[in-house]
Amino acid sequence: MLARSNLWPAPSRPWLVCLDLQRDYVVPGRPRYAAENAEIAATCARVLGYARDENWRIVHSQLRDDETAAWPRDLFHAPIEGLRPLISEPVFFRQGLSAFGSPGFAAELRLARGKDVFLIGFSLADTCLATALAGVDAGVSMIFVEDAVGPGSAPDMAEAARAVLRPWVRLTPSRRLRLRSLEVVS
Repeated sequence: MLARSNLWPAPSRPWLVCLDLQRDYVVPGRPRYAAENAEIAATCARVLGYARDENWRIVHSQLRDDETAAWPRDLFHAPIEGLRPLISEPVFFRQGLSAFGSPGFAAELRLARGKDVFLIGFSLADTCLATALAGVDAGVSMIFVEDAVGPGSAPDMAEAARAVLRPWVRLTPSRRLRLRSLEVVS
């Protein structure tokens, strides 16, 4: 007798890319801090929890520039409490704007072609924008979870970044993620 898995293809499992879920964004007085980032982090935690419950493929990318090259020496660049990667979730460090600048990340996301890739994190006007557009160039279907993407260090640029993204990347609020379905409701 044939096993069920031989009769029907396995459902396509979505991906979640977590960008810069680092303490530097939520600790007052830090260069990347913004008051609204606490709410963004809370929404990221809900989306990340949902993705884990639904067995999505989860990948993290974190900034490691000159200032953070000796991480984890500087605990402000460590992951935000409650948003730490699990041992089963790969973490890629990058020095440039796009997570695709990390060869390991780019290789990992090649596996996501043809699947939905949701993006959460900080720095909409730079890191998120660069990663999303590089993802599109790599043939990945990118979806921004709008209320789980913070403006980062340039809040006045957030709307401009969204305008640049709209022709290439789908945008959805977190409340539109269905609990039992892996599709995004328009």
